[in-house]
Amino acid sequence: MSKHHTKKRIKNKHQHHEDMLRQKIEEELFAEASVQMTKYLKRIDYLVGGNNELASMLKSAEAKVRELEENQEGCVPIPNVAADCIILENTTEEFENF
Repeated sequence: MSKHHTKKRIKNKHQHHEDMLRQKIEEELFAEASVQMTKYLKRIDYLVGGNNELASMLKSAEAKVRELEENQEGCVPIPNVAADCIILENTTEEFENF
């Protein structure tokens, strides 16, 4: 074999090993990235599901508030300060005779 042919063969062999090493590293990186992506996708799905559940609860609460507001038509709102001083019934006479 000629000296030139031997150098070319060694160069090709080194290039082959470099290519194989590069391919192996890429496969490992892609596998690790795939695992990380799977974790992130699961976390995203979990958070989206929680968000949807909260949105549903909020809609339900809004419907209840609307219902309560409709039931309070004709009622007069009284501040807590004034409400503490109101006597709703005079029950003292009933208990004195009891």
